This record gives sequence, C-alpha cells and structure tokens, in this order.
Amino acid sequence: MFCWITLAMYACGAAEETRPQGPAATLPFGPLSGTGMEPRQGTMPSLEEIVSGVSIPAVEKIWVEQSILLLAIPSQRYTAELLAFPGTGVGAMQALQQGDLDILIGSGFVSELHSLQPVGLLHVNGRQVSPLEPYGYTRILGFNDEGLGVVHRSVYQRELFDSALQLGPGIIEQGKLDISEKDLLRPRFFRSFVALCHDKTVVGITTAPYHLRTLGEALLTAFDERTWHCQEVINLAGDRQAVLVAAGNGGSLFFHGDVQAHKVTLIGFRRRW
Repeated sequence: MFCWITLAMYACGAAEETRPQGPAATLPFGPLSGTGMEPRQGTMPSLEEIVSGVSIPAVEKIWVEQSILLLAIPSQRYTAELLAFPGTGVGAMQALQQGDLDILIGSGFVSELHSLQPVGLLHVNGRQVSPLEPYGYTRILGFNDEGLGVVHRSVYQRELFDSALQLGPGIIEQGKLDISEKDLLRPRFFRSFVALCHDKTVVGITTAPYHLRTLGEALLTAFDERTWHCQEVINLAGDRQAVLVAAGNGGSLFFHGDVQAHKVTLIGFRRRW
C-alpha cells in the first residue's frame, strides 16, 4: 500500500469550505513518501523534479512549454480501463491503489460541485449507466480488448465498444486543430486530456491554466516534432476536476491535482508485462 506525503504540503492554498469562485489558480501536486524526493531543508521540489525521479516502465515523459506534461504509453505494453463510480465516486489515489494501476488520468465528466452523477453517455462492460447527451460533448471514447477508439456522438453505436463515455470537445480531430479562436475569449483552466496515436496513447495534464486552442497548437507542434501521428486529442474534465497520478519503479509516485476528491469516472492504465 502506498504511503505518501500529506497533500497540504504541496497545495498552494488552504482547502476551501465553500463553493470556489472562478477557475482554480493552483492545484496540489507531490511525490510518494520514502523515495528520497521529500522537500529539502527550506525548499520544496518542483513538479519537474518530482516527475524526473519516477521511472515508469516503457513510458516516455515529455514536458511541452514547461507546463504541459505528457506520458506516452505504448499500446503493446499497457491496457486501458474505464473506471466508473456513479453516485458514489472514487478518489484518484484510492482508485490507483485498489485497481493495481500504473497510470490514472481524469476526470471524465465535468459535474457541479459535490455532484457524482454522470453527464452524457456512460456505458460500462456492456451495461448502459446513463444515456447519450445529444448536445454538448461531441466525442465518444470507447474501450475494447484491442485498445481505445473514438467516434463522433452522431455515429456512435452500442456494439462498437465494450465500455464508452462521452467527452469533449475534440481538441484535435483527424489530425487537425478543432478549436476556434473564440476559445481565446473564454477563461483559461487546468486541462486533462487523452491523445490516440499510431502505436501509443498519450495522456496529459497542464500544470498551468490553458485555453484549449493554445493547448491544441502546442500539442500539434510537439506531435509533429516527434512524428507521433496523433490523430485525436479528447478533452477531459478540467479546472479542479483535472488529475493525473503515475506510479513507477520501487514504489515511486507523483500526482498533480486533487487525488482525494471523488470522481464519477477515471481512465486507468495497467502494464501487461
């Protein structure tokens, strides 16, 4: 079982007792205790330092613009799993530990404060939990034994995937940026996202608030530089819902986001070998 440093040590502000006003300016982050990454005397390690100290088998860690963290997960080595807890929710750290997972990204659904009901389609292991929403989120992320797939909500059919959830918007669709310049007039938020690439899944989180269009432009450049051939990038829940947890060799671990707050859905990855 993981033993980890109190989140408050890495939170940049005290816990809020009332409904937060406006987008989050900071999110907590930290390492696993007992790996030699505890705060040095008088200082705290940066997230970059913490991430560099965690080695995840076969997973490449990439920093883009110093505030976009990408984990490139090879499809042959890892399986993806949809975790769903409608009505009760689950904290990201609890889900990682109990599910024996290596990487976890979320949250899938945006919801009102303290709401744990899914918004849009949620289909888990052949059972429909909530129906497709005809407006709003446009992308359906599906899970099969073969891996992950994505379709537009207008062409979704139940038999396409064993499990699926409705997300969006599609930041990149069919290899092209699909966020208009109007997005730059909206507030910036912390972002979490999933990219489907030729031979890998790339999960990521921003460690600073971003516009979706700016994020998409940065990702297109990063993918092109590395010839990753990522055709789809799907936005997950952002702001205070955004969370990423990754476990590495020797019990090392890092997280960004609130790993204790309960989420309706999360996406996990487990090593095959």
